[in-house]
Amino acid sequence: MKFATSAAIFAAGLGALLVASTPAVLLDTALDHVSTGRFRLALVEGSLWNGQGRLASVDSSESLTPLSRLRWAFDPLSLAGASLRWQLQIDGAAPATLEISLGGLALHDLAAQLPPTAALAAFPHAIARVGWRGVLDLRIPALSCTWSGLCEGRIQAEWRAGGVDILPGQALGDHRIEATIGTSGTMLEITALRGLALVVNGTIGLHAGRRLQADLDIGGDTQLLDRLRGMLDEFGSIQDGLRLRIRS
Repeated sequence: MKFATSAAIFAAGLGALLVASTPAVLLDTALDHVSTGRFRLALVEGSLWNGQGRLASVDSSESLTPLSRLRWAFDPLSLAGASLRWQLQIDGAAPATLEISLGGLALHDLAAQLPPTAALAAFPHAIARVGWRGVLDLRIPALSCTWSGLCEGRIQAEWRAGGVDILPGQALGDHRIEATIGTSGTMLEITALRGLALVVNGTIGLHAGRRLQADLDIGGDTQLLDRLRGMLDEFGSIQDGLRLRIRS
């Protein structure tokens, strides 16, 4: 057993040495592929093991919008546990941990701040394209994914000072979104912390191969609700006075 463990550590260490000079620019290529062109890593310096860069979103004209500064540093002690582990630092905040093992990927204690448009870039529905504004504070206490794509964990977000392009003079308030991710699907719980022109409370269930399940009450500015209703009718939205109710 000791020999097998030592051999594994040696093989991993040797592999690390062989690619120690691999340029970090390869991370940009990987991110571009995984995000289907929605995110890039710009101004990259260093190697895959220790380096830094600038996370950026890509719009329809392929222009880059800088989002966050990233730094990463490899922890060589992780080789003893048959895994590869990095410390990730975003905009100078406390470092998060990214670990790669035979079982898959694990992310712990991540904190980042993003514009809502960037966070919604991967969401295919038209409602994600109406020009949401404000600040999204994102936290990932723990998230793990197998190589087959099955994930488990929690994601927390607070959307503050919200706005939308179709109502440039309206303040939408603040909302909290908590996502519980399991192998059977994802459940989103949305809570209005300070409702102004938009007040959303309820849950959304996302399950592979099944229709989106929603139980939402939406209130606020009538002009905004009229715009949203046309986008949400496919989910069974019902006008209830000055509110929309969605049950699907």
